[in-house]
Amino acid sequence: MKEKNIFDILENAENGSMNRLADKCPEISDEQLDRIFVKSEKKFRKMRAGQERTKRENNIKMTENDVVEGVEHSKRPAWLTPLSTAASILLIAGIAIGSTVMLKRNTKPNGGGGLTPAITVTASTGTGTSVISTDKNGSAVTGTAVTTTTTTVTATSASGGNTNTENTADTEFIKPFIGRWRYEMSSINNLQIPESADYMGTVEITSDAAYTMTDNSGNVTHGTIRNFVEEIGGSKVQCLDFSENEYSTSDFLTSRAYYDESKPYELHFGNGYVARLVREDHVEPADTSWKGAYRGLLIRIINEIGVSYNDPMWDLQDIDGDGIPELLISTGTTQNDYVNIYYYENGRAEGINNTVQVIPFGRYGVTQISKEDHYIGEKTLNEINDEFYQMTRFEDHYPYTVSFSYDHDLEEHGEIPYGLNARPVSEEEFNSKVAEFNSKNWITVGRQYYLTNFSPLL
Repeated sequence: MKEKNIFDILENAENGSMNRLADKCPEISDEQLDRIFVKSEKKFRKMRAGQERTKRENNIKMTENDVVEGVEHSKRPAWLTPLSTAASILLIAGIAIGSTVMLKRNTKPNGGGGLTPAITVTASTGTGTSVISTDKNGSAVTGTAVTTTTTTVTATSASGGNTNTENTADTEFIKPFIGRWRYEMSSINNLQIPESADYMGTVEITSDAAYTMTDNSGNVTHGTIRNFVEEIGGSKVQCLDFSENEYSTSDFLTSRAYYDESKPYELHFGNGYVARLVREDHVEPADTSWKGAYRGLLIRIINEIGVSYNDPMWDLQDIDGDGIPELLISTGTTQNDYVNIYYYENGRAEGINNTVQVIPFGRYGVTQISKEDHYIGEKTLNEINDEFYQMTRFEDHYPYTVSFSYDHDLEEHGEIPYGLNARPVSEEEFNSKVAEFNSKNWITVGRQYYLTNFSPLL
């Protein structure tokens, strides 16, 4: 039976059959149907020719003694093989590196669900191998056979981890710091003086490396934290980098906080010791020593009058000889500036007073003391030769004062010019007190340290 071509069948089909086919696609025009028919016939004939060629090749069988005739001799350039191999290697490396970079770029910060697929790239390169055979006349024939070399490169994203779970390694660093912290800043830029720490707000650090800041006015802001290790003096220091909050401002003195293992309850900001985070449950031990009491008093004075006010300074002198120095605070250097003197008692700094007010001593911000006799002294002479003397014996934290003077105006008016504790005395008695005053080993004190220098109190 003679084979019929399907296109011949379609070409000779009856009108009814063709109409049924056309009805399937009523929107297609006759011209479009003709083009479809021509292309389909071309594709069909090409496919059938390929099938016949495959069938002929399968019918060809050769044995070891068979001879190939009509072999076409071809010669391949020697440089082509290594060049192809190098190009393949470069292609493989480029794909691997590019894939890794794309993975890193697409990884979310803070461990946010990045996938970590492994990319495998396989390439084949060809190398020439000489094969010698003979033709039907016994002549040697040299050809080139292709040996295939397969190279496989596997690239894995740097983040590693399980592709089906969120990568939590990026937030592992925050675990030791989770919890509530107090944010504090020093009013004198030195937190080594714990009395200077002012409460600025509360910070809560969470397991996803985020923080919530509530300042001392009740304002709430949010931000994120990044891990950082800084090398200082050859040692690696653990740091936390606090981002800007949602208002693009910083909640802290600086963005970077440093962790010191010797103070596990604290993170301090910046290279100085000005601001810090302190664990909310950490309580600084109260320093009830005389040094702590005097530090607290100086801090209060700084907060009240400011550091630059009239150049205040301070001093330490053991006036009463009990082994604990008194604190002398000079208000400035003008004629009307004086020295306030404080002593330590029952964990507090108390001012020398006369039961009414703290007694100011001296002039120009200094005074005189006689340590051997536990006296505070003052001598004043004016342009008309008036004389005023005062000696205060400091005993059991109480001042016992003696004042004596010479008033030139009283003498001009025929009155007794000499006085002792506001009562008239003879010239001899006055002169006796003057001699006693002059016998003391007086030293000028009051202005030894700047107000922000706390080194003698540490």
